[in-house]
Amino acid sequence: MKIRSRKLNIVASYVATFFLKVLFLTVRVEHFRTVEDGTPYERPSKSQRFTFSMWHDQIVLAVFSLRTWSLAGLISQHRDGSYLADSVLIAGIQPVRGSTSRGGAEAVSEILSRPDLHLAITPDGPRGPRRVMKEGIVYISSRSGRPIVPTALVCDRYWAIPGNWSDMVIPKPFSRVVLIAGTPIVVPSELPREQMACWAGLVNTEMGRLELIAHRLLSGDASAATEIDRTADPEYRPKSESRVSQAA
Repeated sequence: MKIRSRKLNIVASYVATFFLKVLFLTVRVEHFRTVEDGTPYERPSKSQRFTFSMWHDQIVLAVFSLRTWSLAGLISQHRDGSYLADSVLIAGIQPVRGSTSRGGAEAVSEILSRPDLHLAITPDGPRGPRRVMKEGIVYISSRSGRPIVPTALVCDRYWAIPGNWSDMVIPKPFSRVVLIAGTPIVVPSELPREQMACWAGLVNTEMGRLELIAHRLLSGDASAATEIDRTADPEYRPKSESRVSQAA
């Protein structure tokens, strides 16, 4: 059921946010990150900001698992996005309205005007398909100078709330959640559009790799944490981009 009254929507957002905050008080959260400030869950100590890539079905885990700092969230201008925008604002995250299909230029302009904020994006939004990476996150990263941080957010016991094109994961009481902020991917400034698909593929592959690591951590394999950081890996860039650099 969709709530068309603006006032009722705000009330519903406050109620939902309250109950989710109470729920997450029972959840045990383990957080891993590879670089200083390369996570939305620590107060930034330097000027560099990042673009965090997460899947649409992980939004609740991202918003409520831990307190966020200096974070904006890119949210669709469609009506469904209005409900989410109210909730994330109540939770302390600045909504930026836009998507690759609607309001993208305005969203880029707004985030460029706020160099103090990290940005979180669900690159399979706003209408799916589920977990299919779009190139908009690469464009925004290139134009804003915010490296992309691929993430993984998983829990061991949860409800999957059905949506139009993607479920929403909500952890059950007393469950465990693992959050991983991976190695930042520095996208070249003013990257040509014909090269964006390669970089989007790299982000997609890395998110899948980190999710497998997160599930290993949930299963008790603590050694998996040593595989999170890709800083020393010379192959950690699109192969087509590597060939261009070598040719130059």
